[in-house]
Amino acid sequence: MKALRLLWLALPLACASPGTPRVPSHPEAPSTQVAPAVTTATVEGRVQSATHAPVAGAMVALVPARADWNPDLAPPAARMRTGPDGRFHFEGLAPGAYGLTVSAAAHEAGFLMDVKLAAGEAPRQLEVVLAPPTQVLRGSVKSEEGVPLAGAWLHLGRYSDFLGDMLYVQTDERGAYEVALPAGGYGVAVMAKGFMPMGRSLEIAASKPVTELDFTALALPETAPPSPEVVSWVKQSLVPLSTVEAGHGFADLQPLKPWLAQARVVALGEATHGTREFFQLKHRLLEFLATELGFTVFAIEASFGEALALNDYVLTGKGDPAKGLAGLSFWTWDTEEVLALIRWMRAYNADPRHPRKLKFYGVDMQATAASAQAVLDFFAQADPAFHQRLAGPLAPFLDKQQGPELRQVETGKVLAGLVADIEARLRQLPTRKTSAKAQALVARHARVLGQFAEAVVSQFADDGHRDLAMAENARWILEHEGPEARMVLWAHNAHVAATGPQGVTPMGQHLREALGPRLYVFGFAFNQGEFQAVHVPSEPNEERRGLSVHSLPAAEIGTLEGALALAQVPTFALDLRGLPRGGGVSEFFMHPRYTRNYGAVFSKAIQPRSVRAASAYDGLLFVEHTQAAVPTPTGRRPPPGQQVHGTP
Repeated sequence: MKALRLLWLALPLACASPGTPRVPSHPEAPSTQVAPAVTTATVEGRVQSATHAPVAGAMVALVPARADWNPDLAPPAARMRTGPDGRFHFEGLAPGAYGLTVSAAAHEAGFLMDVKLAAGEAPRQLEVVLAPPTQVLRGSVKSEEGVPLAGAWLHLGRYSDFLGDMLYVQTDERGAYEVALPAGGYGVAVMAKGFMPMGRSLEIAASKPVTELDFTALALPETAPPSPEVVSWVKQSLVPLSTVEAGHGFADLQPLKPWLAQARVVALGEATHGTREFFQLKHRLLEFLATELGFTVFAIEASFGEALALNDYVLTGKGDPAKGLAGLSFWTWDTEEVLALIRWMRAYNADPRHPRKLKFYGVDMQATAASAQAVLDFFAQADPAFHQRLAGPLAPFLDKQQGPELRQVETGKVLAGLVADIEARLRQLPTRKTSAKAQALVARHARVLGQFAEAVVSQFADDGHRDLAMAENARWILEHEGPEARMVLWAHNAHVAATGPQGVTPMGQHLREALGPRLYVFGFAFNQGEFQAVHVPSEPNEERRGLSVHSLPAAEIGTLEGALALAQVPTFALDLRGLPRGGGVSEFFMHPRYTRNYGAVFSKAIQPRSVRAASAYDGLLFVEHTQAAVPTPTGRRPPPGQQVHGTP
């Protein structure tokens, strides 16, 4: 569409202005009119097989190689199938940089990068030769009812340093697709009319001839306003909360006790990673659960090793909590609200009236420095000879900056080999040389390093790898702390949810399988207000602003948040386990609805998510109006333009 718009804007340049006399044209004299400037470009060419036979019916796409072009929101610059002679032709193209991608049955997909077009040049000629297939990705796209979705588009983006390598494949009348791909990491988005977009990441391995990947498409969410019956049930069932701030007693929270009395883990989500009221409310709920229900473990979406410095602080008072918070792998928590929670935990533990102390843990696996150091420190005492063998190879993983070199496949393989050696040595180590508790802890550090290595080797292509690792770490913490341990678990809504998008299993779903009803998940929602997040441009030439405060207006009534706002209560809790069986109220919370869920980044181009609230969450915590979380004065900030890992 951009090329057509440029053509339209160019047309007036070839027209005479009103009142301008026309120069008569005479057969005996050459015309003095100036030809209009050509502002577009043309690309044409042919797709051939390895034997140089024409490939008919190949899907050829010309893809803008621009950072501001969003493949989920805009089509490619041009797209067509080749004719019987294997030829393609695109004209009216805007000048600029492009990639040309080609997919065809029985041929490996082709990626022709760095196609630069200038206005007015002769048509650019491109010859594409497709190799025989070696690795095939195939599957189907169906609705929840099992109906094949013909004509659905699969957008396959190859993980590389080039922006224009987006491949397009379409399902046939049976809803099936097949494409041969070079080995590597890919992101796949599925677009079908009338259905929610879906996304997956995957790795095409050279050692695996066929990869099967099926998609179940969810119908677009219901957008009609809630019925009066739904609004009435919410008003009658909600528990109003007098404040989000800790230190104000628990009178208003008492109705939550029956909901949480049997829970071993209470998971607290959040609709953004930068909302002050969400952070404060989590602090207040930790205060309530520790004081009133005996919870002793606090765990957060932060790397396991780095979080243990804060555990030392809350237990002993040693160290600087602000520095410990800044040292966490996830900068989103470096706020005044989280710092206040940590200081409250220390004050709670220092009070002799609380013999059972609170512990502070991280469940994530995205940093290596603290765990690598813990492993080296352990073996320096328990096995100096093995420590000497480890010191050199583990040194790169002590880097707290987590540079890109640590995310190379070969680096991941090296770390995986080291972890295997460490785990083997731990199994051989006489237990008399160290305490079982210390040995179990260092084994967990090794496992976290192994989780990181697995993610790096797969190039973080498995959407569920991180959630599986976080669930595994949370379960280990419970086991390590003993059968009486009860945990408050802090993470994004997308991680704590007990169900996830098709093909993705969130941490909460893994924990639900292990704990059943002893896991209680709170989803967090807000109607309007501010939050902080890294700004991602959504318009051409828009500058990156780094960590910024963003503001959203009141949610539309047909969304989950808009419906909750109709209760007209500033802050409340709602138990979804108490939904009536059947009927309109149950259907409302079981049916997909649009919802606000942002992570560490925000862009106006980010598409809304869909959630079946009653299956994803056991309860909801709603805040009508929010403010942005307040960064600590000396905390770490992501600079403008920095890639943000670990989102949401």
